[in-house]
Amino acid sequence: MKKILTIFLTLFLSVSAYCQQKEIYLHGKLTGLNHEDIILEISTAAKKTKTLYCDFVQEKTSSLVAETAISKGKMYFKSPHSLRWEYVSPQASALIVNNNDVALKTANGTSADVNTRMLKELANIIISSIDGSELNDSKNFSADLSVSDLHYMVELTPVNKRIAAVYSSIVLIIQRETYLADSIILIEKNGDKMKISFSNHKVNQPLDNKLFYVE
Repeated sequence: MKKILTIFLTLFLSVSAYCQQKEIYLHGKLTGLNHEDIILEISTAAKKTKTLYCDFVQEKTSSLVAETAISKGKMYFKSPHSLRWEYVSPQASALIVNNNDVALKTANGTSADVNTRMLKELANIIISSIDGSELNDSKNFSADLSVSDLHYMVELTPVNKRIAAVYSSIVLIIQRETYLADSIILIEKNGDKMKISFSNHKVNQPLDNKLFYVE
């Protein structure tokens, strides 16, 4: 169970550095008013997301393991504070958030015995990534923005010592047209990398409240 919780912590405590397709970011870093305006645009668009459903593929590479570990799943979000982050392979599990209630479900549907306080802290970080508030979280991150014809790349560098001790930065690859995330890339201090790619976004569509039941 500790392994499952570690996976969720790795996903959202922070993310990192340079994209494997870095060549798509043609126009370099933006600074000053233009930078602030675009960050505001992304944050404002994110706040208009009342519900979000998408698929994800997670790829983890490590200097200690030759093969890339691949996991697949589905994410459900409902404003203001409901989330279901669900792995479907290779092992089923789900982190469920419903306002102040959180649970980690195992494959047989039972609740895992985990640190509730830690999960609540984690839930806040996950949701702030979805609603855009993480982009303006100056207490924990500094933000740099690069742009191409199709994407924004927001690189969040940790200024919080606890986060910076483990990770280099958070990189979000965001579609310019829709402001939806295509991927998040994580690079740890030890050189391990994780890439989470999102697809089949469904925005502001009805979601069954049962997805967020915490029992």
